[in-house]
Amino acid sequence: MINLEPLAARAAQGMVIPNQAKDSLNLINKALMVLAEQGLFAFGLFLNSRKDREDAQARQIHSAVSRLLEDASLAAAPQPGQRIADYYKALTESRQGEQPAQALQRLILTKQVVETALTYGRYQARSLI
Repeated sequence: MINLEPLAARAAQGMVIPNQAKDSLNLINKALMVLAEQGLFAFGLFLNSRKDREDAQARQIHSAVSRLLEDASLAAAPQPGQRIADYYKALTESRQGEQPAQALQRLILTKQVVETALTYGRYQARSLI
């Protein structure tokens, strides 16, 4: 059994760029809303679609979340050159030998862990503003 809360807290610290805390807060809020309302794949699409000054923030969030999911044994590390959206799409698919109910449980847990990390990320960003 893995205690996911400290992993989520570590991810939250990693998703905030300290000298850009206000920008981090804005993007984390938007990403959390997309995740809560639309799910993991939409979250990945949202991060993947960020351009210009939000691009670095989106990559920072993705990096922290993907490390969290790897540490929690919920996902493998992203493949080199893999698009952010493709990484999250793969999370929604059943794994080989996984029953549909198991896949759904894993997906729900994954979404909850990411939501927790993003919520902590909001607080982390606010503490730096």
